[in-house]
Amino acid sequence: GKNMLDADALNKYRDSKGFGVALSAPTSTRHIVLNGQNPVLADIHVRKALQHATNRVAIAKGVFHNTELPADTLYARSVPYCDIDLKPYEYDMAKAARILDEAGWKPGSDGIRQKDGKRMELGLLYNSNSVTEKTIAEYLQHEYGKLGIKVSLRGEEEQSYRDNMKNGLFDMIFNICWGMPYDPQSSMAAMRQRVYGDYAAQLSLPDKAQIDAAITEIMSSTDPVRRQELFTFALTHLHEDAIYIPLTYETNKALFTKRLKGVGFNQTQYEVPFTRMYFEGK
Repeated sequence: GKNMLDADALNKYRDSKGFGVALSAPTSTRHIVLNGQNPVLADIHVRKALQHATNRVAIAKGVFHNTELPADTLYARSVPYCDIDLKPYEYDMAKAARILDEAGWKPGSDGIRQKDGKRMELGLLYNSNSVTEKTIAEYLQHEYGKLGIKVSLRGEEEQSYRDNMKNGLFDMIFNICWGMPYDPQSSMAAMRQRVYGDYAAQLSLPDKAQIDAAITEIMSSTDPVRRQELFTFALTHLHEDAIYIPLTYETNKALFTKRLKGVGFNQTQYEVPFTRMYFEGK
């Protein structure tokens, strides 16, 4: 399963003689949703600067011991219809600072950037039940602080966290894609309504209506070529709008005795393919 063992526990068995560790292809994407209705995040330059200030490789290695891989896009290329040509936002703090400088966000006397009377102060909401989210949040708070962005962290229990997400009561918030077999069609369909934080976050985007129209047509189209065109349009616009900060691709994990052969994964993360597994030897 995805979270039956944390990365630290799993890492202890990587070089074990008696046990094996297996990781699936990406199942879903761990990401941060940026609320475009926030006066600071309404500026696309700020959103793009945050993209370049996010060290996904460091998060994958430091938090997950590479049991989750750095994510460049909202959905992994292995997800149906998502193998499209999108240019990743590379980690580059100097570029992030330059983007903010050129957009008029200048450091004040206290080091916090400001523009037109607005200070670059943002809140990052996370699920207080998740040690992982808290760890990543503290890391990003430190990293973004280097750019002159003041980030306040707030952890809330899961129901409150989800209620705030649904109602758009956040600046930045952690989320995870739905995973196979629901991605990308079902999770993108939910972007059109107040299901999670996507709707509120995207509401101020100038191309929101076109994105929604493309998703709506996807739901009724049976032509695979047309569906690919529509997915490419919607995912390209969301990527260029920089409204999501992908962090890592979650994986399904297996820890097993090496006597057990044929250990692997199905396309859906919720099924265990026991029929392909067998024991060898005594």
